[in-house]
Amino acid sequence: DAQKLYQLIWRQFVACQMTPAQYDSTTLTVGAGEFRLKARGRILRFDGWTKVMPALRKGDEDRTLPAVNKGDALTLLELTPAQHFTKPPARFSEASLVKELEKRGIGRPSTYASIISTIQDRGYVRVENRRFYAEKMGEIVTDRLEENFRELMNYDFTAQMEDSLDQVANHQAEWKAVLDNFFSDFTQQLDKAEKDPEEGGMRPNQMVLTSIDCPTCGRKMGIRTASTGVFLGCSGYALSPKERCKTTINLVPENEVLNVLEGDDAETNALRAKRRCQKCGTAMDSYLIDPKRKLHVCGNNPTCDGYEIEEGEFRIKGYDGPIVECEKCGSEMHLKMGRFGKYMACTNDECKNTRKILRNGEVAPPKEDPVPLPELPCEKSDAYFVLRDGAAGIFLAANTFPKSRETRAPLVEELYRFRDRLPEKLRYLADAPQQDPEGNKTVVRFSRKTKQQYVAAEKDGKATGWSAFFVDGKWVEGKK
Repeated sequence: DAQKLYQLIWRQFVACQMTPAQYDSTTLTVGAGEFRLKARGRILRFDGWTKVMPALRKGDEDRTLPAVNKGDALTLLELTPAQHFTKPPARFSEASLVKELEKRGIGRPSTYASIISTIQDRGYVRVENRRFYAEKMGEIVTDRLEENFRELMNYDFTAQMEDSLDQVANHQAEWKAVLDNFFSDFTQQLDKAEKDPEEGGMRPNQMVLTSIDCPTCGRKMGIRTASTGVFLGCSGYALSPKERCKTTINLVPENEVLNVLEGDDAETNALRAKRRCQKCGTAMDSYLIDPKRKLHVCGNNPTCDGYEIEEGEFRIKGYDGPIVECEKCGSEMHLKMGRFGKYMACTNDECKNTRKILRNGEVAPPKEDPVPLPELPCEKSDAYFVLRDGAAGIFLAANTFPKSRETRAPLVEELYRFRDRLPEKLRYLADAPQQDPEGNKTVVRFSRKTKQQYVAAEKDGKATGWSAFFVDGKWVEGKK
């Protein structure tokens, strides 16, 4: 073994001092009767360093082919049958999407983050396993914009506009001329889009009326699409304020539903039995209305108003753990689907307690009720702070949320001041050190690594490096 190791080191050293090997990238086409066989690779023309260290093959393009000439007769040595399948392009991840934006000249490094966050915030895409999936709202918006603003949707538009702005910045073009040239065409397209669809205007995102009755007023429910997804909305929403009905029914996508009657083969059967719209033949998207009904909607909705209602026994998949007991009233909690995903809801109508489903499929631990603190005014509004318990520990938030979105970490001295109002579970934080040895005030922070809260000293909004952790029932000083 020692000799082999020495040989490896010696060959590597000698090879790095030698001249590069030379190859010809080649595609060989071999005729065999009526068949044509192809092989891609490279032909070695000069050994170079490979004389002492064989080259490693990284892929089919690095395959070394024999040195042959056009017209040579080849002898068959071996026939190896192999089956190959073409694969569709992989879905975009954040990294690959940024790479594609760079390739097409869309955006700048300073705008990539905002582009990715915007398409998610507006419900155009969703992210699963770090991959982007197009949502129905994104398809509708894209179709409408391509119909009425074809030039704006051209991949080259953004790149061309940024080139024009660069020319303005470099004093190679007049900014007024650039803007006038853009707005002359844009205003015409905008005016046309605002007209009725019959006159070439933008098609509305209209509701598709169904035969499903509204559970509140009895009017018919309609299929609607919003940034939060597809849902059923009462047709009475468009009436006057006195008669208006705002009832909605959340729809669970088919990939979150199992057919109880079909058992373990439900997902396979769902793929094989993909329904086709009876009106236009487009594949239909399926949603769960309730445990007894499933709604199949034409994939071309709202352009096509085709839909079907299937009756059976269905349930949401995603949580197969033990029965969850409501921490407030003791009733059972059942899995439900809302605008923002799956959650557990108390079966007691008077309780209305809910708990999130975490990404790992487990039920989130119970949270403490908000603690109003009128004595702590917000700095950016007339609101006051409320102590809340979130997924990343406790924090102070404005009582007028979402009107005011001001938040900050609580000071330990503030928790000590209102210690009597705190739930028993959080009082240990009020007993933490209020200052570090240098007199800097401490705030409550959350460690995502340990999933525990600790206190850290800060000066002028920056951490000083001093911290304390709650270990075995007492606070222990230590470095972060």
